Amino acid sequence: MAVSEEEAKAIGEFYAAVDRLKSLQIVRSDKYLGDIAEFLARSELGMTMAESQRQVGYDGHIGEKKLQVKYSGGTSTTVDAGDPSAYDDLVIILGPHSVLRPEKISEPYIYYRIPSEVVGMKAAHSDGKIRFSVRQIPQSYRVVICKN
Repeated sequence: MAVSEEEAKAIGEFYAAVDRLKSLQIVRSDKYLGDIAEFLARSELGMTMAESQRQVGYDGHIGEKKLQVKYSGGTSTTVDAGDPSAYDDLVIILGPHSVLRPEKISEPYIYYRIPSEVVGMKAAHSDGKIRFSVRQIPQSYRVVICKN
């Protein structure tokens, strides 16, 4: 089955949008969703990016705190929490289509800032990774972004 003209056009539009996002320095690599999440953390939470995009274990800082940023934007039923010994706070950003979103929250992006000590108390899955699933993200760590 060949790619249709409509499909080819949509793919071209996607890459044109990526090029535009790169020119605006929203996207810094080919990890589009992660880069967008880091941009949101910079813009809305005031995070300063780590100097190296290959920094192991965390993505940036707020003050002296190291932050790891994770994004969930679709049908994945979990979000990986990374290694809590490598960061001070985990920032989880849920996009408008994330199945992890709590009901009745209308903001397009939902932000959480969870201390690594709290993340570390969560039992790891059988593969050794810590993940949060639906209703496991502690709502008490939700960050409400006020728009003026």
